Amino acid sequence: MSLFHSILSQLEEKISKKNSGNEKAALVISATLHTTITSDQITIQDATLRIKAAPTIKMAVMLNKEKVLKALNEAEIKITTIQ
Repeated sequence: MSLFHSILSQLEEKISKKNSGNEKAALVISATLHTTITSDQITIQDATLRIKAAPTIKMAVMLNKEKVLKALNEAEIKITTIQ
């Protein structure tokens, strides 16, 4: 395998892992709050969850912050801060 293919496959793995983590987190949040949040509306970086959704959804998450954090940690998604 050439160096280019090796680098490309490593990048694909990282992107796949990141997307699957976002999808899993979105499912957990959606189930916890009984609403719909897609993986495109959230990003996870350095144990921080950032939400890019409508203000009503963001407010629902912030009002239930402890419940959401507990559900995410039970699903083995290590989040310490929600923004």
